[in-house]
Amino acid sequence: MKKLTISGLVIFVVFFLAATLVWFVHDKDIYKRLKYNETFHQSSISKLNIDSYSSDITITQGSSFRVKYYGDNSIKVNTQKGSLNVKESRSSKRGYSFNLNPFKRSKFNIHITIPPDKLKQLNIDAKLGKLNINNIDIKKARIRKDGENLNIKEAKLDRIDYYSDHGTINIKNSDIKNSQFKVIHSNIVVNHCTLKNGLFITNEGKLDFKNMPSQIDMKSSSKKGDINIDYKTKPKDTLLKLHPGMGDNNIKNPYFKDSKVGNSYNIIECYNVKGDINIK
Repeated sequence: MKKLTISGLVIFVVFFLAATLVWFVHDKDIYKRLKYNETFHQSSISKLNIDSYSSDITITQGSSFRVKYYGDNSIKVNTQKGSLNVKESRSSKRGYSFNLNPFKRSKFNIHITIPPDKLKQLNIDAKLGKLNINNIDIKKARIRKDGENLNIKEAKLDRIDYYSDHGTINIKNSDIKNSQFKVIHSNIVVNHCTLKNGLFITNEGKLDFKNMPSQIDMKSSSKKGDINIDYKTKPKDTLLKLHPGMGDNNIKNPYFKDSKVGNSYNIIECYNVKGDINIK
């Protein structure tokens, strides 16, 4: 009798695991499935509006305006008065019960391509999900995110207003003018970018400016964290205004004399409460 009980239990466990595996694999295909794929050829489109629930968003250059969506949420896309509008909302079929399938925890994706020199304005409201902006020119943008990273590379940005509760800001090989980036709890990393009238603020986190060109003009602030500026080439016509609270000023770049190189065409202002300010 005991052997029969054990044998029955083993058979039950084997079939249960097999059924669970089939369920997981079946759902994996669903969540990676391309749900929406549409190209828009209207020459009048100059504005992009995105309202995202949980997806990672990638915006990159392409030959035309095109929207792809991978996932099982509800997605609505339309054009109106020169605007391309993309709205993602939670699927009503999913319900609110606790989910055990690991593939349902994987990220959904919105992928948008933009033709060169067509986008004049970008508006994004995103609850969760990473935002990737690659190789595009943006004249004006307002971006609000609850969390997760912002990644920008090979882009030209003007008049960008970005705010997030948390999630690292990574900007690389880009040209940034008249823009502000604010995050409450995270680091800001800017690598090999031209900056003109830029503002970078974090309440709690480091600000790292790496491999910077000879002329940058910006303000940065952190209540709790170091501010590091590392020049790739000899600084030119720059004035430093450094205001550490409880930390130190460490100007290790040999070209600065009395916090200045040449004329004061470019001004770098740094403020923090707890942390050092390091110039290399």
